[in-house]
Amino acid sequence: MKKSIKTFIFGLVSASLLFSCKKDSLDRFPLDNITDQNYWKTENDLKLYNNSLYPRYIVGFGTDYADGTVQPWGVNVNTLVYGDVITDNAAPLTYSKVGTDEYIAYLSGGSGSGGWNFEGIKQLNFFLDNYKRANLTADVANKYVGEVYFFKALDYFTKVKLFGDVPWLQHSLNVNSPELTAARTPRAQVMDSVMYILNKAIDYLPAKGLEESNRLNKDMAQFLKSRIGLYEGTYRKYHSELGLDGSKFLGYCTEASEALLTKYSLVQGDQKSVYNSLFATESYKNNTEIVMWREYSAALNYGAAFSRYFAQNLRHQFGATRSLVDDYLCSDGQSISTSPLFQGKGSIQIEMQNRDPRLSQTVANFGTYELAATTIQGSNNAPLPNLPGMSGNKCPTGYRLAKWFYNSPADWDRVTSGQQAAPVFRFAEILLNYAEAKYELGQISQSVIDQTINKLRSRVGMPNLVIGNEPADPRLDAIYQTYVGTPIAPLLREIRRERRVEMAFENTRWDDLMRWKAGKLINVPVEGIKFVQSQFPAVVVNKDIYLSAEGYILPYFKTLPAGRKFNESKAYLFPIPTEDILLNKNLTQNPNW
Repeated sequence: MKKSIKTFIFGLVSASLLFSCKKDSLDRFPLDNITDQNYWKTENDLKLYNNSLYPRYIVGFGTDYADGTVQPWGVNVNTLVYGDVITDNAAPLTYSKVGTDEYIAYLSGGSGSGGWNFEGIKQLNFFLDNYKRANLTADVANKYVGEVYFFKALDYFTKVKLFGDVPWLQHSLNVNSPELTAARTPRAQVMDSVMYILNKAIDYLPAKGLEESNRLNKDMAQFLKSRIGLYEGTYRKYHSELGLDGSKFLGYCTEASEALLTKYSLVQGDQKSVYNSLFATESYKNNTEIVMWREYSAALNYGAAFSRYFAQNLRHQFGATRSLVDDYLCSDGQSISTSPLFQGKGSIQIEMQNRDPRLSQTVANFGTYELAATTIQGSNNAPLPNLPGMSGNKCPTGYRLAKWFYNSPADWDRVTSGQQAAPVFRFAEILLNYAEAKYELGQISQSVIDQTINKLRSRVGMPNLVIGNEPADPRLDAIYQTYVGTPIAPLLREIRRERRVEMAFENTRWDDLMRWKAGKLINVPVEGIKFVQSQFPAVVVNKDIYLSAEGYILPYFKTLPAGRKFNESKAYLFPIPTEDILLNKNLTQNPNW
C-alpha cells in the first residue's frame, strides 16, 4: 500500500497528549525543551522526535490557509503546484524577479534569509548526536536514523541547488563551535556526503510494505537518489566550468531508477481524462503510480486550503505560457511546425485541436473545467478566464490551468480543511529520469525508450518515439540555438520535451533549466492566447491588455517591456545574505552577486 503522511507525523504534538496512555506522562518535558537529562531513553523518544521533521520536509500543499511564501523563490509554500511560476512555463500577474536580473531582495537580507538557513540541519544533527543514548538495538534504531539521513540528504540537496558550495555540518553546534566561522565546503565533497548518507538511508529504512504505517521506506529514498543523481550528473556535465565529472551521479540515477522500474506502474484509464484525474483526488491508497503522498482527511482532522483557492485562481493569479503550449506535439507525434494536423493559432479552441491529450488536461480550453455549483464566493473563470479588464482574479495569459483542478464544491467549502491529496513522488518522474540519464551516459536504446517515454505516451494514446525517426521541430530547434546558443540532438530534445509536458506544474522546470544550463530559455518572450475580441467584449486592447504583432496577449508589455533577462554570470546560484558574510569572514559570496 502506498504511504500517506498523516497528521500525527506532520505535527510536533505536546508530550502530554502523545504520552497520555503512559503513567509517567506528567514527568515528561515538552519536545521543544529536550535536554540530555530528559530524553533519549526509549524507541518512542526517537519516533516522536522524528515526527517533527516530516512537516518541514514533506510539505505537500502546506497546511491551514497555506498562504506563506517560500524564499528565495518567492512562491507560495505549495511549491509542488506553484513552483513553475518563476519559469518559462507560467506567467503570474506580477512578474517574478527571480531570473530577471532584478533579484536583489535577499542580497542584503538578514542572517538566515533567502534559503541560507541551517535550522533544519541543526535539528537533524541533534538527533544523530544523541540517538545512541537510548541504547536500542541497531535494527530498532536504524529505521529512525534512516529517516534523519533521508531528510538531511534532501536538505543539503536543496542548499547545493541554491548556493553551490555550502558548509557541511556533521554535528549540532553551540555558540562557541568553530564551524560557525568555517568556510564553505566544496560542492563535490558535499554531494559525495549527501549520496553517502542517502545510501545509508536506503540501507536502514524498511522495505516497502514493512515500514510502520505512514513513515518513510526504501523506495522513497531510492526515488530521492534518482532525482539527486540526475540533477547533479547533468549539472556537472553542462556546467563544465566546475571541472567535475557527472557520470558517477548519472550512474546513481540509473541504479536507483532500476530499483523501482518493476515495482510501480502508470495508472491507466480514459485517454482524455486519465492524466488530469491523477491530480484531482482525495486518496492515493492502492495507487500504482504514487511513491509518496501527503494525505489530508477528515479522519485525520487535518487539511489545507488548496482546492478552494486554486479553483478561484487566487494564488499567484497566473496562467500558462505560449512557450509551454507550443511544445505539445500533435496527435500524430509531429511538432506544430510540421504536422498537417495542426490547425493554427487562430484561437485557443483551434490550436488545441489534434494535440497531445495532456495539453487539454493541463491547460483549460474555453468551456471546460467549469466550477460546479457552490456556496463559495469567487469568479467562475474556467470557461473564460478573467483577463485584465475583467472582474475577478486574473489569468494574465488566458491559459488557465486545468491540472490540479478538483471540481468538488464539498472540498471548497471545507476551506482550510480541504482533503485533496498531494502526490509528492510520482513514478512518471522515475521513467523520465532513467531515460535522460541513460541518454547522457551514452547508453540509450530503443528498449529504454520503450520502457520509459513510450509508456508515458501510450497512456494518453500518443505515437511512440522511435530513435532515428524523431519529429522535426525547427521552431524548438531555433529557440535552443537562439537562447541556449547550441543545437540539441533530436532525441535529447524529445526526452526533454516529454519531461516538460509530463511534469508541467509539478515544480521540476526550474531545476531542469538550471541543470541544463538553459536558464536563458526564461528569456523567450512571454505570450498568452490569441486574443479574439468577440470572446472578451469588455476587454479593451491597448488599455487592459496588449498584443503582439500576431495578436497574442503580452502580459508584461508595460511592466517588463524588454522582456526577462536571465543573467548567466550569476543567476544559476542565489546570493548568500550579506549579514551572514559579515558575521563570518571566511564566507565568500557567489560570483557576481
